[in-house]
Amino acid sequence: MAGKTRNEPPDTRERIVEATWKLMEESRDLQVRIADIAQAAGVSRQAVYLHFGNRANLLLAAVQHRDRTSPTGAIARAALKDPVPGALGTYVEAWFAHIPRIQPVAQMLSAASLTDPEARVAWEDRMALLRRLTTALAGRLAAAGLLAPGWTAERAADWIWHRTHLDGWCHLVADRGWDPADAARQVRLSLERDLLRVG
Repeated sequence: MAGKTRNEPPDTRERIVEATWKLMEESRDLQVRIADIAQAAGVSRQAVYLHFGNRANLLLAAVQHRDRTSPTGAIARAALKDPVPGALGTYVEAWFAHIPRIQPVAQMLSAASLTDPEARVAWEDRMALLRRLTTALAGRLAAAGLLAPGWTAERAADWIWHRTHLDGWCHLVADRGWDPADAARQVRLSLERDLLRVG
């Protein structure tokens, strides 16, 4: 069970996850060694294992920590609390503004998740969170009677998920050179035209 070592400063866990994220950003294949993370965080390898138990837990903690320390509150607020129908546009723009902060590591996690069970844990956790948010947002649009004919909450959630997926952002911005703000605007307008009842 992961825990705190005796006489250890209270910020040790945070230093470890911050060092992990930094080294993951600098890596090209996520093969970051525990010894390197420990050295960067100024702790022993034993301390890393005592806090996280294994590499899967450490990767998961690093991506969750990145979300907590980045301005991601607007994403969840848009999905769960903001007044509809404006919440759809706010969600897209907040999520697209966040992607550049996580994109290099997220792409590596996505690729590594195909062959690396530990990376898969972190990737699936983040994708499950986004799926919950899109499902909640679509459910609120449906409950307010704002979905266009032919759309159910479930299908609308699928469509939002598909149109806002990290891969789509990468195709437009990283591969085709779109301005990130323009990509967000066009996806927002497209989703609003597709999903929302007119009038």
